[in-house]
Amino acid sequence: MKHIFYPESIVVIGVSERPDNLARYIVANLLTFKYQGDLYAVGLRTGEVYGVPIVDTLDRVPDGLDLAVILTPAHTVPDLMDACGRKGILRVVIESAGFSEFSEEGRRLEEQLLEIARKWNIRFVGPNCISVVNLETGVCLPFGPISPDIVRSGPASVVAQSGGVSLTYLGALSKAGIGVNKVVSIGNKTDLDETDYLAYLLDDDKTEMICLYLESISDGRLLMDLARSSTKPIIIHKANRGKASQNVAFSHTAALADDDRIVGAAFRQTGILRAEGFRDMVAIVQGLSLPPVQGNELLIISRSGGHAVSAADTAERYGFQLPPLPDSFNKAVRTLFSADVIAPTNPLDLGVIYDFQVYAQIVEQSLQALSPDAVLLINTYSQHEADDARLLARRVGEIVRELGHPIAVCNYTDVDDVREIQKEIGLPVFDDINGALRGLASSREWTLWQRNSVRMTPSFSKTSQHTVSMNITEDGVLTADQALNLCEAYGIAVAQWEIAQNPEEAMKSAERIGYPVALKILSSEMTHKTDYGGVALGLSNSNEVKAKAQNLLDQIAESAAESQSFAFMVQQMVSDGIEVILGGKRDPHFGPVVMFGLGGIHVEIYDDVAFRVAPLIEFDVRTMIEEVRGARLLKGFRGKAPIDLEGLIQTLLSLSQLMVENPNIAEMDINPLIVTGEGAVAVDARGVIADSKK
Repeated sequence: MKHIFYPESIVVIGVSERPDNLARYIVANLLTFKYQGDLYAVGLRTGEVYGVPIVDTLDRVPDGLDLAVILTPAHTVPDLMDACGRKGILRVVIESAGFSEFSEEGRRLEEQLLEIARKWNIRFVGPNCISVVNLETGVCLPFGPISPDIVRSGPASVVAQSGGVSLTYLGALSKAGIGVNKVVSIGNKTDLDETDYLAYLLDDDKTEMICLYLESISDGRLLMDLARSSTKPIIIHKANRGKASQNVAFSHTAALADDDRIVGAAFRQTGILRAEGFRDMVAIVQGLSLPPVQGNELLIISRSGGHAVSAADTAERYGFQLPPLPDSFNKAVRTLFSADVIAPTNPLDLGVIYDFQVYAQIVEQSLQALSPDAVLLINTYSQHEADDARLLARRVGEIVRELGHPIAVCNYTDVDDVREIQKEIGLPVFDDINGALRGLASSREWTLWQRNSVRMTPSFSKTSQHTVSMNITEDGVLTADQALNLCEAYGIAVAQWEIAQNPEEAMKSAERIGYPVALKILSSEMTHKTDYGGVALGLSNSNEVKAKAQNLLDQIAESAAESQSFAFMVQQMVSDGIEVILGGKRDPHFGPVVMFGLGGIHVEIYDDVAFRVAPLIEFDVRTMIEEVRGARLLKGFRGKAPIDLEGLIQTLLSLSQLMVENPNIAEMDINPLIVTGEGAVAVDARGVIADSKK
């Protein structure tokens, strides 16, 4: 990576003197940003651009250059890559398009690139990218002109799957008073992907926070491991939030486990901050550039009462508390003006005070009297007040540096002075209340994550697999008895059951188990038994069991295919609990995933579920349970006793272990699991083996 971001010599391939040639802009950008290394240009014909000679073959540049940048038609790139290998140029940026993103022929060209790269031990960026920027060294390789006036050097580095988005964030973060250090557009990420760049930037001294824009995730588990190890905030804007997995769902879990939910769960587990869009990304980074927010107590100071009320509403949405101002503050601020012109409340409305210097003094007095975790200062001003507003912002910047308190300045004005103010105070200025509070909340979230001791990497051992005897059906389905056997092998409590082949055997099983019992049709071809009327509950004597068993057989005979074979599961009734669902799914990018939710058979209607990537630790399980909207039911509701939370947690940890140690399990439902004050009992389960999934 060093030769990609810190090359001491660069050759740009595809340059010509023609005014419409794009590669010439790469040369222009390098010169504009004062790149100090050796610079060469190669094209079809000799010539000169911006004082740099163009040679007509790569053979006429020195061997062993640090970096080659290629912008030529796609079909020419493999031969040029091979020529780079012969010249000992082992780092390449391919900005050309027309590869796998375009056609099948392009995909084959991309495969050739990989073969040639492996032959010469070349690592390359792209193809189909805008390229690399390092403002430290003047490396600026996009094929469109970039003005130094719109960029600002700063602590954030950007990795983007889209070239256009990489330039958008270069401009947006510069405008927002943050600035950037490095930017890389990764394109088709045929060789180097987001985890390669992330690993490098985590060790890069000049990068303090990392922003990623991703449309796909190459290796979810490696991404999680890198995030867990990070001492730098990682913010990801994940687009292309598809639900492709729903199309192949066998179980409730798979039907609910769309790609985006799993991505969100993985981010929450590893401290990754998720940006919901461009403005959201910028707001998060602005918040992280302030001193860290340590807790939930917020002080709002506003020149406008309406803005103060709006800010209070937004603060509540982000989980902030507005503590009242103490008497000591009231006494202190009275010395700043001759009359009681403001009420000492939080939010603090300063609308009747026109001296901006007093605003700064009030900020200081507030911090000393209240010591909040963060301050939101909202200023509204017009053109004739712009100089005073700038002085106020400058003094607030000094207070932030002196006291180490996070103060988010939010200006509402028609004066275009944000860039100047940010440059003077060295801090971001927000342009709306929601962005300011989103930034402060993100800082709080990152601070709490760092403080937490749960950032250890869970064990992902596959060495102690349980062996359970299962006669798997041809379609790979685990019937309820097989799935419950597997659950029991992992320490999950299961309601007592027996298998019966006919109504007479069902009666005998019920006598042995004890009434009341449930009666269920057992068939690999009937995964959702209630859809077929294949379940009878609360049977209290042998006559009921026999009659219901015969009735179920008659019903199934009318609605099911003749080839199906059936048995009965006779099971102990478990009542007076809350029905929940536990599930497992094997995600192509993140591996085993665990689901928890409320609703039993209605789970897909309620859609009240949460996911985590296995293996889980106890903290993961507790936060997953709390994330479910109906979690209050588990704590006791309207006279009902709370459930055995520890028992539920252990059951989820056992399911996590089951999914990790059995990589052949593609999907798993424990539904319902009935939780009471005395424990958690699995009543029904189903699963599918991975080899059967097409």
